[in-house]
Amino acid sequence: MKISIITAIHNQREVNKVFLESLQRNTTLPYEMIIVDNHSTDGSTELFSEAGAVVIRREENHCYPESQNVGMRRATGELLAFLNNDIYLAPGWDTHAIEAMEMYGLDIIGLGSFEVLEDPRRRLRYARRWRWLRRRKRHVHMQTDALLRIMNKLYGRQGFEAWAKQESSRQKPIVYPGLNGSAVITTRRFWGLFQEWDERIESGDWDLHIRASKRAHEIGDIKPPMIVPWALHHHFSRMTFYSEPEPRACRHPHMRIEEKWSAEDIARYGPRLPEDNSWRARVRQRIKSLRISKGPDREHVETR
Repeated sequence: MKISIITAIHNQREVNKVFLESLQRNTTLPYEMIIVDNHSTDGSTELFSEAGAVVIRREENHCYPESQNVGMRRATGELLAFLNNDIYLAPGWDTHAIEAMEMYGLDIIGLGSFEVLEDPRRRLRYARRWRWLRRRKRHVHMQTDALLRIMNKLYGRQGFEAWAKQESSRQKPIVYPGLNGSAVITTRRFWGLFQEWDERIESGDWDLHIRASKRAHEIGDIKPPMIVPWALHHHFSRMTFYSEPEPRACRHPHMRIEEKWSAEDIARYGPRLPEDNSWRARVRQRIKSLRISKGPDREHVETR
């Protein structure tokens, strides 16, 4: 079985080197790499070309869902893996993902990561440590070695790959509802039902989750998206926040998820992870709300 790996890029060469290293090191099944290059000017284009990727060069910077559709039209694999460029793939990510899809009859899954751990307390511990490790380092000018060093520190002395192997053994064969937008894997059958990413919605993973979950409930010819916590990756979340990309050149309209879906649909079919409802969590949330209401504007941090 061949996997078509579809990744959109816009510069970030050092981050791209980390992604490419993990892809070459830890992918075991046959694959093709399709890079949708939204006008990179820092050598990222040549990096992937020399690695044997199919590079689709674009003269302007376009949005994420449009880039995924462009890559998907060139894909020839039985499975499609829509992977961010700011991730590091764990050993066995592909074989674990396919095993889970076949085991449960799934057409769309998200790879596991510390960001989507089912245990809310573990998720919070890793999120706090990650915020601390990446403080004042949130840019794309870091060298590959520095990025890897920060990643491995998050997982203790053993580093990420050893942690991922232990976590895979611990979690298998669990799956649970949700989707991780940094690493989405689908079958060909999925796109026979849904055609394409909705290019109007930048939060493409939320939109896919709602579309698939609603169809699963109303028609029943597909199962809802699931996270596979034993097929893992690390996401360099917010490390590239200040990358200063070129303005988007998309010619189609853009919408917020709330403009397409009703509040009822979002609440019922949107991705949700288990929450910590202990008294300690309620106290933390109360303190956080007071700080936000009384303090200066703060950066919005996604929690899904």
